[in-house]
Amino acid sequence: MISDVGMVEDLDLETLYSKIDEGTTLTAETHEIDEQIKQGNIRTALAFIRTIDAEKRTHLAELRTGIGILTIPMSLLAILIATSNYYSVNQVLGYIVGLIIGIVLLFLIGGHLVFYSLRKIRRDDRLRLQCDDLSYLVAEFNNHNHD
Repeated sequence: MISDVGMVEDLDLETLYSKIDEGTTLTAETHEIDEQIKQGNIRTALAFIRTIDAEKRTHLAELRTGIGILTIPMSLLAILIATSNYYSVNQVLGYIVGLIIGIVLLFLIGGHLVFYSLRKIRRDDRLRLQCDDLSYLVAEFNNHNHD
């Protein structure tokens, strides 16, 4: 049932489409309803596409954060190696063990963020490709709004 169309409150869509399929001449009222349905479907599809794109941007930001977190352990390890001439490992073993545990934890967190964000990005790409004939939807939406 159509409730938000405004012209006909209780028109059965199956009846409308069966009349269209049978070749029944559309009145101005049913033509208007059909156009509103098409416009609503196009707007819904475009809103869905915008939602997918927004999620992809979020996952790309998550990927950027994961890569940033992955660089921290690498730089800490580089500093540890570069300054190894200035300390004795036996004297600062507790600090080095704590630092290595921190490096491993940061590496795991960064790797987790990168792995799962790449997975989500691939899922979003597949979902976006499943949208039927996007060029047609966009062209139809633009033509309908410019009429």
